[in-house]
Amino acid sequence: MNEYKEIRETAARLAKKAGDYVVAVKGDIQITKQKDLVDICTTADLGSEKILIDGIKEKYPEHSIYSEEAGQDNSASEYRWIIDPIDGTKEYIRAIPLFNISIAIEHKGSLVAAVVYRPTDNSLYSASFGDGAYLNGQKISVSSVNDLSKAFVYTYMPSFFRNPKIYKESWDRLGKLGESVYRLRSLADENTMLCWLAQGGHEAYINISNPPKWYDVAPGLFIAKEAGAYIPEMDMENIKKGACNSIIITNQDTIYDQIKSIIHRS
Repeated sequence: MNEYKEIRETAARLAKKAGDYVVAVKGDIQITKQKDLVDICTTADLGSEKILIDGIKEKYPEHSIYSEEAGQDNSASEYRWIIDPIDGTKEYIRAIPLFNISIAIEHKGSLVAAVVYRPTDNSLYSASFGDGAYLNGQKISVSSVNDLSKAFVYTYMPSFFRNPKIYKESWDRLGKLGESVYRLRSLADENTMLCWLAQGGHEAYINISNPPKWYDVAPGLFIAKEAGAYIPEMDMENIKKGACNSIIITNQDTIYDQIKSIIHRS
């Protein structure tokens, strides 16, 4: 077993443990921090984070960890774990089953493994570099649809609260795209959208108005890429550097080019 695959399996085990925990404590949580109007941290986030960090440090004490709640530790390791103890806390506290435990691992700055675990339906997505992507141990791959008129496209809806300056423009672009695809869908859980892309459930994920931070989407992006999804390397680098104005990731380059031409023309 190569090192990246071993890391993937460790991440999967810890994600399942953390996921089982957040489901078990759902009826007994408290808000510990109000980050903004509705963005919060709960005791479940902190408990899940402790499970993940303790497990990583036990297996790989020299590795660096970046967590959404705890931030970056001071380790100078070649390996860095990026963890979100509950990706979708706002949905979690409202009993909406659209949350996950997400983990991505970098080696010398490049993604080499990732896990996204959805405890509400026991869906464990995972990938390691060069070994493909998996759902509950079964290999998955993107769809073969190459005609945009037959494509399902998932998107992160524009938010006036987050980005009022391009709110109307973003809706106009989505409207133009909606005229060219079979179905345009929306979901707030970006890692889940990317994992569904990886398993062939739809043909593209786009975010043209609220580009997320690297640690928000790195797990899903890597799993989708290992399943055969297309995104130019320059786009990946720009997302990582926070210099990306929009995200387009598709099952293949043909769909990517069609979507990009519509969005940029609108």
